Amino acid sequence: MNLWEEAPKISLFGLQVYSFGLYCAIGAVAAVAAIMILCRAMKMKKGSAPALSFLCLFFGLAGSRLFFCVLNHPGLGGVPFLSWFRISIGGYSMFGMILGTFFGAWICSLVTREKKEILLDITACAIPLMIAAERFGEKLFGEFNISRPLSEDLLEGTFLAVYDSDYGSSFLATYLVSAILSLVLFFTLIFFLSRTNREDGDIWNLFLLLCGAGGILLESLRYDYHLEYSFVYLQQVISALMLIWGVVLAGKGSRGSLRKMYCAALISVLPVIGICGGIEYALDKVNVSHILLYAIMAAVLSVPVVLGIVLLRNKEKGPVKAE
Repeated sequence: MNLWEEAPKISLFGLQVYSFGLYCAIGAVAAVAAIMILCRAMKMKKGSAPALSFLCLFFGLAGSRLFFCVLNHPGLGGVPFLSWFRISIGGYSMFGMILGTFFGAWICSLVTREKKEILLDITACAIPLMIAAERFGEKLFGEFNISRPLSEDLLEGTFLAVYDSDYGSSFLATYLVSAILSLVLFFTLIFFLSRTNREDGDIWNLFLLLCGAGGILLESLRYDYHLEYSFVYLQQVISALMLIWGVVLAGKGSRGSLRKMYCAALISVLPVIGICGGIEYALDKVNVSHILLYAIMAAVLSVPVVLGIVLLRNKEKGPVKAE
């Protein structure tokens, strides 16, 4: 099978391979290492770590490819069914990988009889390493995962800006911002994993909240039309579903005053997503500062996230008595 001629390649042990694939391989190795270490630290049964690693890798790759092939816009040519299995051509979906990896963790819990919440927590900690490596690798593709042209030379000359001589403009390297925030997410989840008063499943829940809200914002910053329908990226739709899922799980079983907070969190999600959708539409339709629009988007997204985290923290302290 021939490699895509325009793609950056390197020679590895006498074979020509995609440079981007090497970044992904490094991310996969780092994620597997994290799974192995965490499974050992959490005293999982013998064989659970390799089983979890294999199933997460397999279903992560399958989910990434499946989501891209199924959701790729037909107007852009789509992906013929027979090409779905030619993994060296076409593309992949990051959020398909995330959902596929969690599916692999769930399958592993059925196979190994380990508690699924623990396996999901471990998987949630490992995924950001894969995301960070993949996002770093996107720098190889030039105009992929960068922002709209920056106005007033904002960030020009910094490591976060990409200058394009053809356009004579600088762009925010959103791939790099995503990679850095993924590493921040990794250390945040590891920190909370070390807490002794947490419940199994809380780390996975926290991942859904943070990655869901972050995905809506970061996917809006990019301007490369990857899996875009109209003015919305499909990655944002998946991120919104993750955020909703995270809020629902965070307040599950709430009692007393926490029940009211749970209702407030649930009620806030729909208008928050609606506001974000309106901002997404306004970005290229209304002559308003993009910095202001993104500041509003970040502010409204913080509402369900903060409420969800408060619910998780109070859950750690035990049930609240009904008033």
